[in-house]
Amino acid sequence: MLRRYFSLLLALAAALVGVQIPNYVTQYQQRIDAQYTEAMIYYREYQAIADTYLNGDMQALLAAHENSDNDIFKAEAVPLRTLIERVELLSYEQQQLQRPLPVQVWFIATQANPQIRQDTWRMYSYNVPMTTTAVVTALVSAVLTLLLWDTCWGLLRWGWRRIRHTNKGRRVTP
Repeated sequence: MLRRYFSLLLALAAALVGVQIPNYVTQYQQRIDAQYTEAMIYYREYQAIADTYLNGDMQALLAAHENSDNDIFKAEAVPLRTLIERVELLSYEQQQLQRPLPVQVWFIATQANPQIRQDTWRMYSYNVPMTTTAVVTALVSAVLTLLLWDTCWGLLRWGWRRIRHTNKGRRVTP
């Protein structure tokens, strides 16, 4: 009976954790979108220059800054390169976050920008959203946790019975 109560508590905890998964993905997406929007404010200005003078080639604009005889333009190449790389990274992350939830979760867990992932955790807002995705994720999390728990419990009981059965056969009576 105590084991069943523990199983229920475990399922409840898994459901509460499971409901946070889509919530975290949403907050990560919002952080990516906000940073992308901000980066694009400056990127568009450089893109307009590249469009006017270099047929829209941002790499040519970067090369012009890097190869300039003017030290001011040469120094400006470093933040320009950083901006270009940042826009490319954020654009890539946005594309990855347009896929199904399990793929998004895997991407965030394995390939996402570590700094943005850490910032999202730091500023994470716990809540229980009652969206279909959150409820389904919570239920799947609870079921998988219970299956894992029952499998482990069953294996332990099987192992214990096997050890007891083996030891009974080895007892020698005087």
